[in-house]
Amino acid sequence: MNTPGRKTVSVLILAILIVGFVLTAGCVGLVNPTPNEIMIRGNLISVDPTYVDGTFIWKLLLDPNSYEPEMVAAVDEYLVPQNPLIELGAGIGMLSAYMNDKLTMSVNQVSVEPNPYLIPSLNLTKQNNDLGVTFVQKAIGYGSNTVAISVTSDITNNRIVRSDGVLVKSVEVNTTTVQQLAQNAGFKSNITLVMNIVGHEYSVVQYEADFLSQNVSTVIAAVYTDGKNTPDSFADKMTMIGFTEQCRELANENNYVVMVFTK
Repeated sequence: MNTPGRKTVSVLILAILIVGFVLTAGCVGLVNPTPNEIMIRGNLISVDPTYVDGTFIWKLLLDPNSYEPEMVAAVDEYLVPQNPLIELGAGIGMLSAYMNDKLTMSVNQVSVEPNPYLIPSLNLTKQNNDLGVTFVQKAIGYGSNTVAISVTSDITNNRIVRSDGVLVKSVEVNTTTVQQLAQNAGFKSNITLVMNIVGHEYSVVQYEADFLSQNVSTVIAAVYTDGKNTPDSFADKMTMIGFTEQCRELANENNYVVMVFTK
């Protein structure tokens, strides 16, 4: 017959075994208990706790499908698998991997991420999931060869530094354009353009209107209110260059709207 003491010991042993299993499962280390890999929507996403906030990582671990569900829904409905894809703002690479799985030819995808500290993890994600995407470490920019990018462990706050006197840790990053990315990849028409670049989607439409009008067939964008710019003004700009708005949905974070345009 089991005694209360034996039951307590058994419970403790079981708890130790569970913790030991978690810590040795390949995603959590004994020295740094923050996961460095998270399974999100069928792909093992690499995240370096040195450069991605631990709270954010644990949130994803506990509820992985809560990350950018509006962008995922737009991709599910409007991504054309046969068309080449350019993504601006790869972040941790969840959406990059998710979209790559849907493409008829997985090599027909270029995903841009300006933060140099995220690139090693993105390439690990590519390797671990046998993806065809090419990750490019550059920033979309016009009028200069480089821009300063703020870099913090909060990836949602990694963006082009504004000249407002606020001191932030930053790095200089080479710039590129959608047209240059397409030319380098050999993408000539019917391009799908996916953007999550925190307000700079307006600049893309402003400076590359002709290229978008002639070579891009679908735009999926996280559209932010940026000064005088609003989702409505973004829609007006897209309409002027020949696109039709298909849908818009306010994101859970409430600071941007996911919009889809097609030609």
